[in-house]
Formats: sequence, structure tokens, C-alpha cells
Amino acid sequence: MLLLKNANLYTPKFLGKRDVLVGGGKILAIGEGLSFSVEGLESYDLKGKVLAPGLIDQHVHITGGGGEAGYHSRTPEITLSEIVKYGTTTLVGVLGTDGVTRSLENLYSKAKALEFEGISTFIHTGSYASPCVTFTGDIAKDLILIDKVIGVKIALTDNRGSYVSKEELIKILSKIRIGGMVSKKGGVLHMHMGGLSEKFDNVFKVIKDYEFPVHYFSPTHCARTKDLFNEALKFQKMGGNVDITSGGSKFAPLHEVVAYGLENGLNLERLTMSSDGNGSVPKFNENGELVGYGCASCASNLEVLQALVRNKILKIEDTLALMSKNVARYLNLSQKGEIKVGNDADLCVFDEELNLYDVIAKGEFCVKDEKVVKKGFFE
Repeated sequence: MLLLKNANLYTPKFLGKRDVLVGGGKILAIGEGLSFSVEGLESYDLKGKVLAPGLIDQHVHITGGGGEAGYHSRTPEITLSEIVKYGTTTLVGVLGTDGVTRSLENLYSKAKALEFEGISTFIHTGSYASPCVTFTGDIAKDLILIDKVIGVKIALTDNRGSYVSKEELIKILSKIRIGGMVSKKGGVLHMHMGGLSEKFDNVFKVIKDYEFPVHYFSPTHCARTKDLFNEALKFQKMGGNVDITSGGSKFAPLHEVVAYGLENGLNLERLTMSSDGNGSVPKFNENGELVGYGCASCASNLEVLQALVRNKILKIEDTLALMSKNVARYLNLSQKGEIKVGNDADLCVFDEELNLYDVIAKGEFCVKDEKVVKKGFFE
């Protein structure tokens, strides 16, 4: 059991000075001046630091990504320390371009491994391609029968995808809807949005022509270009949720993207951010020529959150919500994203500029005093 004293508590809503009691992987109590005499209780004085929910990263290539330049360009599997040292306590693992040498079985196994090592994990079935790769041969069955599957991944408007028509799209969505209803997971179509000119065209057509509920669509990489982001704002005004990517292509630094969005009707409650962590990142020389590939880091999440606060684009509570409450609400992760009694004890300790000091996942320290104290099996 842990008693965290004298925290400036952000649930992510700011509550002021509070103490938080953690035990059995859950948040047991929140109050002022909490005091307990319990054997084994460890007490930590946070001395006014920010206590916030652990970050939820809904787009991480946990088994690696890449492969576009050949077998040698496949990025490696991610390690636990590369996740927790940037504040992530819950993630959603995804496949990318390569749905052949990167299998769903491997994705599931890696997610189970990371869960065993100390964080919470979920996955999406599917990859870039249509028909979608699945465990069972059926999208609805995957959602209903595979515990960690909470949605389906696909690529739209990308020349590496399958150029999905609106007729194909509605069939996929109908399967997700049934699977989400029966499993009570909700279910989403997590859409990699590429750089082709059609942008949200088929999404808008499906919503209009079939009167399909907008909350099943989950577009990501929405700040890739300014035109795409403007269409994402239009989609958001229809009631949709929009995800921007800290570690991938973007038309401007993300704190500037958010500022631009706020000037054009951006709804912060329906905005989330993810890293695209461990995916491949092309490198170009000064002439715009491709010279190699790198591997995206989950560090970009923390850098953007800090920039939003440092540049006074958002208040701390609105900034934290982008990777906590907003994500949990949208993905139907009922025990995640907020610091409240009964929820999972996933917590981060920051200073007022969101420099990270401690990370607690499932009630146990993963990072303590800026040092990773819980590592993966082979680290």
C-alpha cells in the first residue's frame, strides 16, 4: 500500500492539495490529511508536485513497425522501460503496413508480456489492409472472443492501404458495431489517415448515406497536413473524436496545431494524442532525399504535453486530459484515465511544467525519482 501525501491533485480536473491512498492496484481513498496505521504502508511526501493520471497511449507498435524498405527495415519490439519512462501506464498495440510478417498472434503475445511486466495493454485486430487480418476470420468474433481486442485497425487514404470503398467500410463498421455491443467493449475503427487527396470523403459518405453513428470512427494522424486537420475539425463538429500524433508526420509542431485548432472551433473534450511509438520514421537529407529510417519514441508524447503548457496553449488539466480522461472515455476503458476511488492506480508525478518524476502502474512504482525501477524480463 502507498500513501501519497501533499500532492497537487489533477484528476485530470484540478482538485488542489490532496492525499491519495493506493492498495491492491486500486485507488482506495482521496482526501486531505489522510493518516493510517497499517502494516506495510509506505508513505511518500510529494511536496506539492502534480499528481496526475497515468498516460494512455492508444497507438503503439509494440511488436515493431516498418518494413517498407525491406526486411532489414523492420523496427524492433518495444521494451517496458521505453514505455514507462515517458509516463505511459496503458497502451493499445497495433500492427502497421506489414500484416504478414507481423502477426496478430505476436501482437497479442507481446501485449500479454507487457501486462505481466507491469502495465495495462489492449490491442486492435487488423492492420493497414482490407480485408482485415483477424484471429478468428471474423471481426465481430475477434471483439467478442479475444479479451484484449477493443477495435480494428485499417489504413485509409494511403497508397500503402487497400483503397477501401464506402461499401467495404460500412461492412467493416457493421461488424465492429455488433462485436462491440455483445462484448460491451464499445469497439472502434482505428483509422490510419494517410496523405492522399480524398481525406475524409468516404467517412463522411458512410455517416451521411448509412446514418452510421460517428463514435465508431477513430481517425489518427489527423495533423499530417493542414488540409487533413481542417477536415478532422469538420468531422469533430459532427460529433467525432480526433487523434493527433506526437511522433509522426505533422504540418507544424503539435502545440501550434492545437493553437490553430482552438482558433477554428477545436473541441478539446474530443481531442486525444498518441505517439505512433516504435513505428518507423523516414529520414531525409537537405535535398529531400530519403537517406534512412529511424524508430519513433514514446518520448514525443511528453515533449508535446510540456510544450502545450510551456507555451500557455492549454491549462495543465486540459493538457493531461488529451492522454487520460479523453482516451479512456472514448475507448470505453472504465477503470482508466481518472484519479478516483475504485479506479486503477495508474499515476504520474510531475512538476508544474510537466517534467516527469515518478510513474506508478497498477499501484507499483515503475519510475521513481526519475529512474526506471521496473524493467522488462530481458532488460
